Amino acid sequence: MSNTKANNGRTSGDGSPDTLATLLQSELDEHDFEIFKCLNEDGRMSDTELAERVGLSRTAVRRRRENLVESGTIQILAVIVLQNADLAYANMRVSINSEATAAERDKLIEKFIDADLVYSVDSVLGDHDLLIRGWHVSLGELKSYFWKLLDDEPPVADYDIVPVVHTWKAWNRELDRPSSE
Repeated sequence: MSNTKANNGRTSGDGSPDTLATLLQSELDEHDFEIFKCLNEDGRMSDTELAERVGLSRTAVRRRRENLVESGTIQILAVIVLQNADLAYANMRVSINSEATAAERDKLIEKFIDADLVYSVDSVLGDHDLLIRGWHVSLGELKSYFWKLLDDEPPVADYDIVPVVHTWKAWNRELDRPSSE
């Protein structure tokens, strides 16, 4: 079956996304996607090594990398692998009170964004409205930290904290494999 252009060409012939490459094909050509994959493995990879792996000149790779970064399509950043650093991390799912004003909701979201030990703030669908991810030296400390963030926050109707005990894949990178030992 031929590739459909539905959803900006981000789906396969049967309408379902098959791979990261399929989902990104409207944003990245084959060379840009390969550059992304290499930088996702090692964000410090030199243009010379990128050129060898992608099959382009060093100048072409540098220009493409710079264009991807300048357009905001990719960001090259360092990520702490929390489990390897022996840090506790958890997800807090927050439900916002239906009577909360937009200004109250935005203030709460900005509070989470500005919190030093919160590394992700997401709007979600389902039983909750926000997914907040944080880290600390222990789950007990993280719970206390989350409680302090929620003190005197009338827009919060309900929340729960879900500790994460292990991560196998994050940021589209494999961190570990399950072991039956």
